[in-house]
Amino acid sequence: MNSFLNRFKPMDIAKFAIFILVVGFVFIIPVLTLLKMSITGEEGITLANYATIFADPRTNKAIVNTIVISVLSTIIAIVFGSLIAFLVAYTNISNKKIVEILVLSPYIIPSYIITLSWSNILSEKGFINGIIEKMGLPIINIYSVGGIVIVMGICNIPVVYLMVVNMLRKIPKDMELAARTSGYGIVDVLRKITIKQVSPAIASGGILAFLAAIDNFSIPAFLGISSGISVLSTYIYEKAISFGPSSFNIAAALSVILSIIALAGSFVQIKFVAKGSQMESVKEDYSVRVFFSERNVKIINVVLMGVLVIVNIVPLLCMIISSFYGNYGSIFDLSNLTLENYQFVLTNSGVAKAASNSVFLALITCVICIIVGTAIAYMKVRKNSKLASFFESSAALTYALPGIVLALAMIFHWGKFNGVYGSVKILVIAYITRYMVLQIKGSSTALLSVESSLEEAAQISGSNMFNTWRRVIVPLIAKPVLASSFLIFVSSCSELTLSSILASAGTKTIGLTIFNLKQSGDYNLAAAMSSVIVIFVIVAYAASNFLKMERKVKKV
Repeated sequence: MNSFLNRFKPMDIAKFAIFILVVGFVFIIPVLTLLKMSITGEEGITLANYATIFADPRTNKAIVNTIVISVLSTIIAIVFGSLIAFLVAYTNISNKKIVEILVLSPYIIPSYIITLSWSNILSEKGFINGIIEKMGLPIINIYSVGGIVIVMGICNIPVVYLMVVNMLRKIPKDMELAARTSGYGIVDVLRKITIKQVSPAIASGGILAFLAAIDNFSIPAFLGISSGISVLSTYIYEKAISFGPSSFNIAAALSVILSIIALAGSFVQIKFVAKGSQMESVKEDYSVRVFFSERNVKIINVVLMGVLVIVNIVPLLCMIISSFYGNYGSIFDLSNLTLENYQFVLTNSGVAKAASNSVFLALITCVICIIVGTAIAYMKVRKNSKLASFFESSAALTYALPGIVLALAMIFHWGKFNGVYGSVKILVIAYITRYMVLQIKGSSTALLSVESSLEEAAQISGSNMFNTWRRVIVPLIAKPVLASSFLIFVSSCSELTLSSILASAGTKTIGLTIFNLKQSGDYNLAAAMSSVIVIFVIVAYAASNFLKMERKVKKV
């Protein structure tokens, strides 16, 4: 250890220590504070909080609901995500770009808006349940465990799809052709080669879907709270806002249980990613490997497009239509259409404040994440810095934690400082802590695409580091870095989980406002506000894609 330290000057050691302390203070200590709160009681360190929650039947019910909902929704995501990935990556179906956009739509649209759209189309007095009731059949209750499972599964299909479709395209085509030449049929090739090669990606995508289901607060909050269905995320929320005796300590203990499940899943997922890491350097092959007849292609296209439109587009359209209704739950009638809901959304001071808060939070989060994340990525990619790796690992820890858990950790840690908790500052800190690792990974990818020889040439020509960044690095990585920050901006702008606990009266966000409108029974106002967000997300997504396309054109 002494020989290691002797290699550095005292100033370097001081910088090293300060860096470690700052990173630990921002990312690690909040988590340790949460753990400490979970084992703290009136008599000091104790396990009484855990004894209390496990003695409560609601805790066991919440744990069972969490696991059941997460497992069943993951099965839905795996089956449909893998199937669609196979059709897009391997077969000769048409309109693949449109199919991919439809599949990925739940990935870019906030899950609470998708939930709101489904609760609208399957409302008790809605069009579908009206038809079912006339047929003498029991109506579909979206406010049930089954309803939560279906919506959660739909929202997590893109997670599995992205993992599987990329891996399928990297499986060597020669391997499959050799098997076919040796007399294997297409089914045998798929079963013995393709599925075996892609199984780590399916497993990894499934675990990510499971973790996303555990982390998800909005779907069980929108569909479960009103019907008495608790999962760990909503149960923690209820305990945290109850402000009863030891409520924060009980919430902390529940958070530790949820975190153990999430971190264990993350560890397993990393193992599966490692198994497929040898394929990372393989270039994706977009050629068709399984050919269907023209007739079968038409049938598959109609069925696939029809299902995707019904599942991902129709509920949103019904929500948008309902946003023009004067009275919730009434049948479609021109006399019932009004613009009053949009007038409220566009003129109400509370909504305007929530929108400005969300945009401000998203912008400040993006700016700080881009600056800090890109600097850390540069240290990691160009300098192979251990400090940068430590920073990234610490940021990955807070991203792996469920959002509701991170929110509590923020309260316990930053609540000690005057003027932080209850202000917009704690939301800024929480968002940056949550999303920093995404920017580090995005900026790392951007920097890897830039040849280091360009920087070396600039330095040989007499350019200092500042000018090298300004004239060489920034122009080359600006668009990919901004494109990668799109997810951070949209996620921050439409975030609900963190703000559900951290926001105060003056710092409400868009997601929290929609949640409050829904909970108060103002469904049409919530639908109108959600419709505006959907339009915003689509425009932002189109702008992000435009940047990517423009970059590709310039490369060509």
